[in-house]
Amino acid sequence: MIKRLLATLAVVELLVPERVIVFGERLSLENPGECSLRSWVPLVARLEGLVVLAALVRPGALSGLVRSVLGWYGLLAVLSPEGYLEYWTDLVYEDAERLDWKPWVVPMTRAIGACYVVIALFGWGSKDGRRND
Repeated sequence: MIKRLLATLAVVELLVPERVIVFGERLSLENPGECSLRSWVPLVARLEGLVVLAALVRPGALSGLVRSVLGWYGLLAVLSPEGYLEYWTDLVYEDAERLDWKPWVVPMTRAIGACYVVIALFGWGSKDGRRND
């Protein structure tokens, strides 16, 4: 079930990254539209969708690498969600200091980070209890 959901989200991100970004900004920012994304962000979002899709469709070395990276990013988000958000905000937005996150974003960043760590440690899971990397 989770693989299908992730695959669907990856395809959407691959096909229409700008719409995914605008949706995410509306959902998580008090002031969406007041800041400017760096020009390369939609391309990287599209690449992210492609990598996630490839890891889901062709498990193996790529999946292990993706899970490892996901785990490290997750650990950083768990340990310091504010620092994690600040780092990525500065990297992704030209005028990051103007962003105003909604109050739920910091705790949700920590929760999603914890999910990433679990996926990195235990894989995607399967119906028969075996690891399904």
